[in-house]
Amino acid sequence: MMRTCLFIILSVCCAAFSVNGQPLSPAARISLLTCGAGDELYASFGHSSVRVRDTVQQIDLAFNYGTFDFNDPHFYANFVRGKLNYMLHVTKFANFLFAYEAEQRWVFEQELNFTPEQRQDVFAFLINNSLPENKYYLYDFLFDNCTTRIRDLLETACGEQLALPDKPLAPPPTFRALLHPYLHTAPWSQLGIDILLGSRTDRPASPREYLFLPDFLSEAVGSAQLNGQPAVAESRYLFRPDGQPPHNAPCCTPTVLFFALLVIVGIATLARLPMKGFDAAWFLLLGLFGLFLLFMWAGTEHYVTKANFNLLWAFPAHAAVAIALLRKRRPRWVKWYFAVTFPACILLCIFWTLVPQYLNSSLIFVTLLTGLRAFAELRTKA
Repeated sequence: MMRTCLFIILSVCCAAFSVNGQPLSPAARISLLTCGAGDELYASFGHSSVRVRDTVQQIDLAFNYGTFDFNDPHFYANFVRGKLNYMLHVTKFANFLFAYEAEQRWVFEQELNFTPEQRQDVFAFLINNSLPENKYYLYDFLFDNCTTRIRDLLETACGEQLALPDKPLAPPPTFRALLHPYLHTAPWSQLGIDILLGSRTDRPASPREYLFLPDFLSEAVGSAQLNGQPAVAESRYLFRPDGQPPHNAPCCTPTVLFFALLVIVGIATLARLPMKGFDAAWFLLLGLFGLFLLFMWAGTEHYVTKANFNLLWAFPAHAAVAIALLRKRRPRWVKWYFAVTFPACILLCIFWTLVPQYLNSSLIFVTLLTGLRAFAELRTKA
């Protein structure tokens, strides 16, 4: 670890000296690196980085805007509250490539057609960004991440000389629609994202905003014009795994599980089995989940978790009625609560697609189950 840290420090210092004292040689090359998806949720959408290589100056560095410090004592609190700082990390390219080879994630390089002046400007920008006082930035999943930082860098360094494609897809996709293809083999991850991300994720994205995803930035750069010629001088895969790893969707998907639960509870309800404990647990779970979504809306800095209409089925007040169900003598308001909850659940299912936010279809069964038990409790004598 000490050797690695020392090497990184020396690499950055040498690079800074190259900018301030000796410019990059004519042999220098700067490339966009695009990396394949990984197994973890945070790696599901791939990754972008920048490579600076100069054989004359003996420089071969990877500039990575997608790193954060797990050792921060407030890491989890800052992550939940939307105040987590990411940073620009500089490492030897061989180490960068080795890490992706170990994870069996492909690495695609696009060498950019910069002029010598543009190469120098990009390198100087990256070195300045890597300084301790500049390397940190407040991460935003859609608008300020490892890929948008590189998009902004290219636009700043090249100005009007860079012409990125600006033709929108038809029909114009929302941010959520852009994310879904990456999660088709991970339905539980997709459900989690669909629940956590609010209605702001369902507005159409502009062609420039597509570039928060590494694949879209790579495609855009591959089609762009730079200095009146193709932006990419040469492209190649630096690493491709042998064969594609299996990504079979799990048998127990949210739709299967929630439908099965609805059927089981429906049978128990028709059989008039005692379900007081289940109802208390069910409404408590929904209520606590609603309180969490309410906190993510009002108590954090996350832009994409606000205005979340999943609160229609995960209603925070359900937690209060769950506590009331455990009392020997229920308050009179409980019956009125269920008298409102039952038709509200039915109406929500009927007008599911009219809600101004995409709601995961598997949650219809959750809403129907809530309505079913609200109707059963409505008919239960206090």
